[in-house]
Formats: sequence, structure tokens, C-alpha cells
Amino acid sequence: MPTRDPKTEQDYRERTRRIAETENKKAGRKLTPVELVKAVMQRDLQPTSIRQIRAAMIFTMTEAAERQPENAADLNAAIALLRTWVSQNDTQGEPRTSQCKQKVGVENDLSRVCHAALATTSEYARPLVAALNSGTLTGVRFAEWPTAEFGPSAAPGYAWELIVVNGKHSNGRAHGETRALRWEFLPPHLVSQMKFWIAVAKAAKAQGRYDTLNDTLESLMRRVTQELFPRRLVHPTLSSVRHAATARFKAAYVATATTEEEKQHGLAMVAALLGHASDATATTHYARADDRKSRFPVPVPDPAEVARILQRFAAPKHRDDPGPDADGADQAG
Repeated sequence: MPTRDPKTEQDYRERTRRIAETENKKAGRKLTPVELVKAVMQRDLQPTSIRQIRAAMIFTMTEAAERQPENAADLNAAIALLRTWVSQNDTQGEPRTSQCKQKVGVENDLSRVCHAALATTSEYARPLVAALNSGTLTGVRFAEWPTAEFGPSAAPGYAWELIVVNGKHSNGRAHGETRALRWEFLPPHLVSQMKFWIAVAKAAKAQGRYDTLNDTLESLMRRVTQELFPRRLVHPTLSSVRHAATARFKAAYVATATTEEEKQHGLAMVAALLGHASDATATTHYARADDRKSRFPVPVPDPAEVARILQRFAAPKHRDDPGPDADGADQAG
């Protein structure tokens, strides 16, 4: 099983604390564990958000039950209730991984979301648009932005370079500690959007407000998407940018392959751009190639990272590689 690092555990505690404060304030009193869970389960949330909150609350309540035996019965009852919490938008009987998410026309949907967000009076409209455009361009997980470094590339032939600390490298799901994405050319508006968003992410992280920023942007996006797509059961989320990027990467590097060797190399390039340890996730668990024209240039991965992935693919243990990272967790940490 993947190890849970101390930062993730602290993120779980902080998220649960914020949830409890919000629901207690609504109720005008301190809720019991079961009452708190019932209140949270009334929220209209996407499957990804439910999985995030459920994981955070189960961890925190389990920890509390161990430390407070006198409250263990109430906490265990709340945990049992949490384990039954599944969104009606989740596809019953199918794996709850990123492969279950809506992947058709995601980039077009996100473009509409950006225009609609800018039409609101929210002070978070610009950060949301910058986050969506930067994420669609790069496929970077939300949790990875505070440590990202973007600027002119030192590699010959490339104008811009983004260095990302891989969010899953501590549990064997990443191909290394960092990954590099390079572009021969980027439109000035995307350069400014990426610089702006990284500055926002770094500042929020430095102030200990990055989780709060995540929640605020999710809330704004939820309001906008519900107005834009009132008849849909599933709406675009912050993690949709990773799927949109993956579809574009596959169109550039996999769909154009004419031999099996070219296909494997293309999948390794996609995996390198996404930060995966092997091409297994890019093969089966993420968006299909999208052959429609895109306004986002496709980055090029570092050849050394591609080579590591190809080597791992050829190894006997390839079939035992970790499964896909369900991007719900990407937003939380």
C-alpha cells in the first residue's frame, strides 16, 4: 500500500477541522461526530470531493478514537456512516478512478468556465482562470503548483521550461523527484498566466492558505459550472485540467504512432509529462487522445525521464506497477 506521509496526515487533520468549524457555525453549536457526518453528507459534491473529504474525516476520526477511548463509540459510528457515503454521480459497479470521469470536450468546457468566471464579481475569478489555463497547458496536479519553477529554458532549442516536484514520488508512483516540461514557443498570454498562477500558489502556500485557496476555487468553479451546465450530472472540476492535458498529449505522441515501438515511446513521453513511474496509467486510465485543434501547445518531456520510463516498462515487474493516481487526491495534497 502507498505510504501516507506526515504532510498528507496534517492536511487531513486541517481539512477536517475546517469542515467541523463550518458545520458547527451553521448549526449554532458543536455537533456530535455522527451529526457532523450527516451534515457533511448533505452537501452537493462531486465524487472527487467526496472521496477527499471522506478520506480526511475517516483518518482524523480514527486517530481521535485511538487517543480518546471515551469517545470511541461515537467516532466509530461516524466512521461507519462515512464509509457508506458515495455520490449518486459515481458510476456504480465501475472502478472509482480517473478513467470514470467525463473526458469528452473537456477543454471546450474549461474555456467556457473561464469566460463565465471572469463575468462574475469574485476576486478569485482571475486566479481560477489562471489555474485552469496553466493546468490545461501542463497537466500539473493542483498540489504541485507551489513548488513549480517556470522560466526561460537552458535546454537548446526550447524557449520555456517548467520544473515540477512530482507529487507522488514518495510512494513509487512517480518516475523521479522532479519532471521537466519544455516548449519551443508559448504565446505571451499563457506565459503571463502561468507566472501569475505560480505566484498566487506560492504566496498562498507560504501563508498556510493553500488548502483554503483550493476550497475557494472549487466553490467558485462549482457555482459557475452548475449555471453553465444545469442538466449535467457531472461537471468539470479543478482536476479536469489534467485529463484535458493528457488527451492533448496522447494526440501528439501516441495517436500519431505507426508502429508498436513508436506507440510505446509515445506513451512513455506522456507518462514523463504527467510524472508517472511507468506508462501503465497513460495506457489505460486517463483520457483518450483528442484530435481536435487546441489553443494549448504540447510540451516536450526530458529525454532522460522518458528513458527511465521505457526501462521500467521493459522490466519484468512492470505489471506490478502502482495503479493510477485518482486525481481527487491531487487537489488535497
